[in-house]
Parts: sequence; structure tokens; C-alpha cells
Amino acid sequence: MEGVEYTIANPGKRILAYIVDSIFMSILSIIILFAIGQGSGLMAIAEYSGGDVEVIMSKILPTVQLLTGIQLAFGIVYFGVFQAMSNGATLGKKLLHIRIVCIDGSEFSILNSILRYIVNAISMQLCFILAFVMYFTTYKQALHDLLVKTTVVDE
Repeated sequence: MEGVEYTIANPGKRILAYIVDSIFMSILSIIILFAIGQGSGLMAIAEYSGGDVEVIMSKILPTVQLLTGIQLAFGIVYFGVFQAMSNGATLGKKLLHIRIVCIDGSEFSILNSILRYIVNAISMQLCFILAFVMYFTTYKQALHDLLVKTTVVDE
């Protein structure tokens, strides 16, 4: 953040942008699931009443695994490539007028963006509480920001 004045984005805005992006990704992932002819597995999940391990193993588990794979692949493209190419902003960040910048003033690269997404995805799966590290750092950085030396700022 050398040479340029930024206002650090409010953590609440960051969380709201993440929720917006997650909803967008989930909807698109479900559309993709139906487009590739695997939507019936979602119907099995909706109709599942519990207790039958065979149903879980044969219908639900494969659908959940496929949906997780779609979301991971789409996340790398969306949070990795798209975010870097759109000046550090996803649709959620654009909606809330925030974006990612590198603390040292360098360009926010696709590689940094993909690495940031992967670390974020892992930390969110392991322990959502790790995201709250941002409340205790100078530039309000979460674990994934600390790793790639970025922060989120107001536009």
C-alpha cells in the first residue's frame, strides 16, 4: 500500500460480499449439475428422510462429491482468474464497492488470486473461525490475505 492511500474495507462488507459470491457460485454450480445431466441426485437429497445408508452411498454421496468438485473448479476460475482480471473484485465485491490490493503496491496477479482462493477454501472448511483473524491484524487481513500479502479496500 506504498504511495497510495486506501481505506481498509469493513470486515462486515467483506463477509457480505463472500456470502453474495457463495450464493452466486452455488446457483451456477447447481445449474451446471443439471446441464451435465446429474440433477437427479439433488432430487434424491431433497427426498431423503434419513436412515438408509444405501441411499446415501448410491445417490447422495456421488452428487455431493460432484457438486463439490464443480464448486472447487468454478471457484478457481471465479475467485482466481476472474477476480484478478477484474481489478481484484468479484461480483460480490463490486456490489459492495470493495476490492483486493497487494500491500506492497504490486499488481494482484492470477497466481496470487488462485493461491488466495485455495487457502481461503481450505481455512473455511477446516475452521470458519480462522476468517476472524482479520479483526486482529493491522490491515484487517484474513489468513489467505496474510499469505499472499493482500488486503481488501474500499473503492
